[in-house]
Amino acid sequence: MRYNKQIFNGFIVAVGSFNGGEEISEAEYNTILEVVRNKPTATETTDYRLREDLTWEAYEVEPPEPSEPSVEDKAEAYDILMGVSE
Repeated sequence: MRYNKQIFNGFIVAVGSFNGGEEISEAEYNTILEVVRNKPTATETTDYRLREDLTWEAYEVEPPEPSEPSVEDKAEAYDILMGVSE
């Protein structure tokens, strides 16, 4: 089986058995997969991308917008406040 990796601006953006990109050995493929499995945990404001040298680089992300409560959630909160349910 042939393995490839795709690099964009110094970051590995894809790895697998597909056409295109740079052909790599099975050993390198397995090494990259192991590194990906051990990616640092993202936070609400920071995520990580994999550099060519298999190190993780942190970058800032926009925190998610708070979601509006659903009509059902509002109704349930109203019922709790009015003592209709718990």
